[in-house]
Amino acid sequence: MAKPGVCAPLSGGVWYGPFMRPALLVRYWWVPAALFLSAAVLIVLNGVALLSPAFMSAWVGIFPWVAPLASFGFILGAILGLVIVGALVLFLLGFRILGAFLVIPAAIVSLFIGGGFIVGLMIGVVSSLLVLSQRPRL
Repeated sequence: MAKPGVCAPLSGGVWYGPFMRPALLVRYWWVPAALFLSAAVLIVLNGVALLSPAFMSAWVGIFPWVAPLASFGFILGAILGLVIVGALVLFLLGFRILGAFLVIPAAIVSLFIGGGFIVGLMIGVVSSLLVLSQRPRL
């Protein structure tokens, strides 16, 4: 029997002080960093893929607003990828919240080139929300 005032797991879970241990996605610092990097890569790859006429014609069928961008989609993808890599550098330097707030708009603006294959958009937003939900390190 547990002593009064001491937390003990009831169902075999692991306790972290008075609270349950945080989930994997929030526990390790490298998970959001890896997600930032994968979002940047997907958004840049989407911009590069837009240079192919076959991919461009298929992508315009899904996202009609991509057609007027033409080769500007490549430039936009490269710039948005660099913004997310810059946010990753800020994240690694300890400016976690600032990095997260740079990734969210960059990921949403990537919707103009197809969202970085849509997965890049979702990964960017989810990783930013993970960073914002983490407790600050002291």
